[in-house]
Formats: sequence, C-alpha cells, structure tokens
Amino acid sequence: MKRLSIALAVIIALIGLGGTAWFTNMNALAQQEDAGAPPTEAAVAVPMQVVQAGDGLAARSFIGRVEAQRTVDIAFQIGGQIVEIGPTEGERVAAGTLIATLDDVNFRLALERAEAVVDLARSEEARVSELVERAAAPRAQLDRARAELRQAEVAVAEAQRALEQTRISAPFEAIVARRLIETYSNVTPAVPVLRLQDVSTLMVAISLPEDLAVLASTAPEDYEAVARFPALPDAAMPLDLARFVTEADPVAQTYAVKFALREPDPRILPGMTATVELRPRQRVDAVMVPVSAVDTFSGAAPRVWVVDEESRAHPREVSLGLPQGDRIPVLSGVTPGARIVAAGWWQMRDGVLVRPAMF
Repeated sequence: MKRLSIALAVIIALIGLGGTAWFTNMNALAQQEDAGAPPTEAAVAVPMQVVQAGDGLAARSFIGRVEAQRTVDIAFQIGGQIVEIGPTEGERVAAGTLIATLDDVNFRLALERAEAVVDLARSEEARVSELVERAAAPRAQLDRARAELRQAEVAVAEAQRALEQTRISAPFEAIVARRLIETYSNVTPAVPVLRLQDVSTLMVAISLPEDLAVLASTAPEDYEAVARFPALPDAAMPLDLARFVTEADPVAQTYAVKFALREPDPRILPGMTATVELRPRQRVDAVMVPVSAVDTFSGAAPRVWVVDEESRAHPREVSLGLPQGDRIPVLSGVTPGARIVAAGWWQMRDGVLVRPAMF
C-alpha cells in the first residue's frame, strides 16, 4: 500500500512538470509570433466636428479711453523764483513755446563775473607767453596761465547754461494738463512746474480678451478699427494699431492695446471715452469653428487640423475673423462640410491617426 502511494505521487509530479513545460513552450511561440507581426498604430482620441457656414463678419465693440501719446512733468533744472508761467490749463502750445521763466538777475550777474575772469585770465596768459618767449619766465608759469584761462572759459559756459535754464520751452506740441505751481513761488531743482500732454498723436486704449489679442498680434492688417465718441456722435474716426502690450492683466486676463487716431481732431481731448469697433476689412464667406480648434502656437500662422477620409489629421493654415463667444469664423483655408479636430490640437502631428471622442 505504501509503495502504491509513492508511485501515484511520482506520476502526479511528472504530469505537473510536463504541463508546465507545455505552457512555457506555447508562451514562447506566441511571443515569437507577436515579434514577427507589424505593430498596431494607436489612434488619438480627440473631439471632432463638421464645420458649418456662418456669418463671420459681426463687429466687436470695446470701451476705451483717449490718451496722450506721452505725459511729461516739466521742471527747472536749477532753483529760483518763478516770475512767469505762460499757458493756462487746457491751452495748446506749439513746440518751442516759452512756458515758464525764473528770475534770472543773479544768473546774469554770475555770467558777467565769469566773463570778467576770462578776460583777466586771457591777459595773463598773453603776458606770460611774451615773457617765456624772451626767456624771462619759466615754461611752467605759461602752462599754469593757460590752465587758468581754460578753467575760466569753462566757468563762463556753466554760467551761460545756468542762465539758459531759467527759461523752459515746450519740448513738443502739447496741451497743458495742469499747472503744478504758481507764479512767484520759489522752487528747487527737479520740482514739477507744469504737466504737458503730447497731442501730436492721440491714442485710444482698450483691453482685449485672449482670443482677440492673438489676432491683434498676428494679423492686424486683416481688420479695421473705428472709434466713436459720445461727445461727437456723428464722428467715426479710423484707427491704426500702435502698441500691443504682451503682458496680460493678472486679474482680468486681458491685454492692453493702443490705437492711434489716423487723423488728428482738436475736438478730441485726452481722457474722453470712446467705443472702438473691430471688424474684418473684406466681406467673404466664412465657416464657424470652435475657438479651441484653432492652433495659434505651432506655426507662423493660425492653423486648423482637418481629418481626411482615412481618419488622419493634417494641418491647414487659415485666416480668421473676429471671435463670437466660444466660436470663431474661418475666412479661408477650410470649407463647409470639412471634418476638423475641435479640441486637443497640441496632441496632433501631420498624418496622425485619430478617432472621435466626446466633446
């Protein structure tokens, strides 16, 4: 009985070892078959959408504010008593117009004193030079006389400059925004006297959301901007893009953009409010796509990824209209009925296999 039990145990062990070897061989064969088979390409799951025709020419309006090209606080570079401030607040002045004067009596006297010292130094230099020629004085004495003459001439130049600084002229065509100090006041150097606004070119500043900021920085020539003013209801002033601040407002997440008035109008003043309308320059057929479908970072121009009949995505450069909510018109590059990647363009590469996903 004992021998029979041992024999059964041996048989069971042999069967187990044989099964293990069979499974090992089958697994190795399967791995060899997989190694010889071509790899299967995994499709990228992205939302897709068939584009539809729509009106992409609606204008967008933004509230802006008129600003001077620059605002400067004018100050004397020397101290003294103000004897005259010419223009009044709100007055326009041409470049070079005298706008403020200090009492210059002491500065004129200082200039006369410096000129007298120059005359004396020049006479001394001539006298010593004659003595040196006759060998009656050392050469070093002549060098000292010439140095003293040069120092006296520098003192005259400094006195002349100080006298000139008693008068301030407008550095550019401007409006006097504010008088910061009154006549007969004593001022020290660098204390502002007048605030001037450069009105040679007036700006209209607005804030653009991210979607329009991209268009303003990449294709400003495709759009026209017009300003309307509540104070001048019948006037529509054309604008040109002048400045674009690439740093977003940390709270509103908008970008500051400034447009220049193409034609100056004396009725328009800094501080006025304006409504800026942005619209495409040309009327063309457009298709509407989600804003999330537009790739504005991968290439020099905006792109949309179009899916072909084999479910492969390819980039297509497009011309864009003005965003309308979460959709944006494509003016060229994509036709109605095309199937596009509606979101997730950062996962795309040319020819990648894609499959539909929920949007």
